[in-house]
Amino acid sequence: MFPAFIASQFKRPRGLFGYVVSNMMKKGNQKNYIRLIKDLDVQPDEKLLEIGYGPGIGIQMITSSCVSCTVHGIDFSGLMYKKAGKLNKLLIEQGRVQLQYGDFLKIPIDKNQYDRIFCLNVIYFWDELVKPLEKTLSLLKEDGAFYIYMVNPEFLVDRKAPDTIFNKYSIDQVVGALRSAGFRKIDHYFKGGYYIKAGK
Repeated sequence: MFPAFIASQFKRPRGLFGYVVSNMMKKGNQKNYIRLIKDLDVQPDEKLLEIGYGPGIGIQMITSSCVSCTVHGIDFSGLMYKKAGKLNKLLIEQGRVQLQYGDFLKIPIDKNQYDRIFCLNVIYFWDELVKPLEKTLSLLKEDGAFYIYMVNPEFLVDRKAPDTIFNKYSIDQVVGALRSAGFRKIDHYFKGGYYIKAGK
């Protein structure tokens, strides 16, 4: 069972308990990042954006495997901004990584600049899907793609994750919202959770 306070920490880690949640994310998300990054199939010199970078391990993994790539990230947890900045300090100094702290929907971001955008365990925290998906679409270059990882909503139901924090979207709801936002080719598969690719 997820008490509301703990559930809220997974949405926006903060304070001393946020450090505990950050370490849990680091360990728990690694295998999902490995598969998601494989799906990304990042090519030399590409520019990527991660929405909700958490402690920054996904960005670190991508830049380790593609030395000519540039990765940007945005997260609305001040603690995660601090932790990810520390983890990727050298890459930030080299100009290969750029992190922002703020709300994805509110921060202005130049359109048509990213080859790939991705998020892992973020989508449940959007209270409605079409607006953030429309913004994501606008940030992609032509032929760009958006990659999502989300757990099976039954996992959240079984653990009694509070509805006030976790939106338990079904895969059909997410695919439908992607289509409504203007994404074209949408593919997904299940491997311990849903991996989704949506092309512009």
